[in-house]
Amino acid sequence: MGRLVEYILLLLSVVLVVSTLTGSTNNYYNAVTKKFAEFTNVSLTPNPLIRGKAYHIQGTSDIKKTIQWGILHITMTYNFKNYTNITFVDEKYNLCDFLVDLLKLHCPVPPGIYPLNYTDTIPKLFWQGRYYAKATAYNEEGEEMMCQMIDVNINE
Repeated sequence: MGRLVEYILLLLSVVLVVSTLTGSTNNYYNAVTKKFAEFTNVSLTPNPLIRGKAYHIQGTSDIKKTIQWGILHITMTYNFKNYTNITFVDEKYNLCDFLVDLLKLHCPVPPGIYPLNYTDTIPKLFWQGRYYAKATAYNEEGEEMMCQMIDVNINE
C-alpha cells in the first residue's frame, strides 16, 4: 500500500507542476518563486486526464539556484458530491527524491537548463471528477521555493 501512495503522489505532483504551467483551461493559482526555478514550454497530453490511460509531459526547467536539499509538501482533496472535501493526501517528501523521478537529477542540483520529459499512466483507482491539489517546496533554510495550486479533471 505504501508504494501505491508514493506512486499516486508522484503522479499528482507531476500533474500539479505541469498543468499549472500549460495554460490549462482549469482554474489554478501559480505562485512559483522564479528566483529558484522556472518551467517553460511545458505541455501535458491528453488534457483532461483519462483514468487508465497514459499521459505525457514535456518541457524545459531552468534551475536558477543550487538545490542542496528540500521538502515537498503535497495536499490533495476531492470534492465529494459538492457536499464535502475529502483529503486524500497531506504528506511531506524529500524534494531530491522527487527530482530524481521527474528530471533524473540527483542533489545537489546545480543551476542550469534541463529537459523535462515524463510519461506515465493515470491509475484506474482514481474517481472520475475534479481534484484540488497544492504542492509547496522548501529548501534547507525553510525558505519557500515553490507553491502551486491547481484543480485538474480526471475523466472516465
